[in-house]
Amino acid sequence: MADETGQRVGDYEVLAKLGAGGMGRVYKVRNVISNREEAMKVLLPDFASDPDLAARFMAEIRTLATLDHPGIAQLRTAFQYQNQFVMVMEFVEGTTLEKLASQIRIPLDHVLDYAGQVLAALSYAHSRGVTHRDIKPANIMITTHGLVKLMDFGIAKSTNDMSLTRPGTTMGSVYYMSPEQVQGGTVDARSDIYSFGVTLYEILTGRKPFQADTSYTVLNAQINQAPVPLIDVNPTIPRALNEIVLRAMAKLPLERFQTADQFREALKGVQEAAATVAVPAPQPAATSTPSAYFPAVAPETPGFAPVPPPPGPPPAASRNRRGLWIGIGAATALLALIAVGAVVPRMFSTHASQQPAAQSPGQDTTASAPAAQVEAPPSAAPSDPVAATKAAPDDAAKQSAAPEAPRGASEAAVAPHQAAARPEAKSSHAAAAVPPPPAPVAPAPNAALSGPSPQEIREARDRLMNLDARAQSAEAGVQQIRSQQQAQGMDIRGDILAAMNRMHNDMAQADGAMGRNDLEAAHDYMQRADREIATLEKFLGR
Repeated sequence: MADETGQRVGDYEVLAKLGAGGMGRVYKVRNVISNREEAMKVLLPDFASDPDLAARFMAEIRTLATLDHPGIAQLRTAFQYQNQFVMVMEFVEGTTLEKLASQIRIPLDHVLDYAGQVLAALSYAHSRGVTHRDIKPANIMITTHGLVKLMDFGIAKSTNDMSLTRPGTTMGSVYYMSPEQVQGGTVDARSDIYSFGVTLYEILTGRKPFQADTSYTVLNAQINQAPVPLIDVNPTIPRALNEIVLRAMAKLPLERFQTADQFREALKGVQEAAATVAVPAPQPAATSTPSAYFPAVAPETPGFAPVPPPPGPPPAASRNRRGLWIGIGAATALLALIAVGAVVPRMFSTHASQQPAAQSPGQDTTASAPAAQVEAPPSAAPSDPVAATKAAPDDAAKQSAAPEAPRGASEAAVAPHQAAARPEAKSSHAAAAVPPPPAPVAPAPNAALSGPSPQEIREARDRLMNLDARAQSAEAGVQQIRSQQQAQGMDIRGDILAAMNRMHNDMAQADGAMGRNDLEAAHDYMQRADREIATLEKFLGR
């Protein structure tokens, strides 16, 4: 068969060459009747005369014909064409696990999800009496939907046909072969478990457990050498997962997991623990973006512990020393005026009367007063009427109770009144030095208080309706794939389920915010929902 594209093989048109397998070439073809793309495997012409290879190819056809599992590439049909065996299989759009691991570091939750799907497919094949015997990353396809497909059952062994593998015959890839397979012993489902343990070791650590320059050295290591623990190569691997993989790679079949289901159940505990850590809950409240449910805290509001209030502004005097000196000078000048006002009247007053009359606070005591006027208390000077008002009753009582004191004694008596007046005057002027507080400024009107406009509400509701339509479509697609997997005892990837749950929560929060006309919060939740919907659409290949 020629390799030219466009060639017809029965009802199939060759579109491209995909590669060469152990016993033949693989092409991408199109059924000219149904227009469906398939994969066609053709036995190599130079091996056509080998009865053993021909029998093995026929055995693969018959083996695949008995298998119907979503994790195994399906056989469509088989026929002979120009004395060659032709097998038409399901075309799997995706990449091999080997190629994917060479391009990126696959997240742990994805590795565990792929492992669960591989083991489910192996469990199904083993229950049908089929051992794959060539499990390796290159024979595990990952579709664009994140589904696993086991490929290449070319050396698979069925319990119904024991003649194809004779004692002493070894088949498989040397890096992944079980010890009993290397030694040509009895091979059963536990050999596939060993090979898949080696596969997991390589994917998790980035290297094969046994590497050497020659195949003989590698095969000898498969039998006699213990692998380096995974956590010694990659310390981020959970210890429980390290023990599980090492158990699967035990040299003796009795020391491994006895079935693929046991292997899968052991991985479930690690998968659940990884999902608990890796899958984020709905957006926490401690975000920098305010929302309707988790409003931002005002700067002056204490957070988790009381915070002492910031110190008040320093006194005006400490900020402006010039004002301080001006205040002190003014106070000194005032005291000097008080003293002059107290002494000058005494110089011009007479002592005609021994009993001074009580003087009203507003009475004038200047030098123009009549000679017969009774001397007024010094504190009644017009320069400080407040002090005169406070001191007049006390002074009148003192003067009525005692005869007129000598002039020197009267002058000496002025000192206590002046001393009493000084603190008040100083306090008054110090207070006057402090600038008055600024007048309160009315806050600018907040446009948000008036609420969103009808046009903004309509636009937001239109966006929410479009998101809801996309969300329902994506959920329907995911549920369809999930139903197919659950029918085979599997389930969809944990990160996809988490994305769908977050999508539901964000859509509900957005709808609630719209009901309150809180467009800011609604747009925030719609943006989050849009990201989750895009994740699901990418998973569905849309």
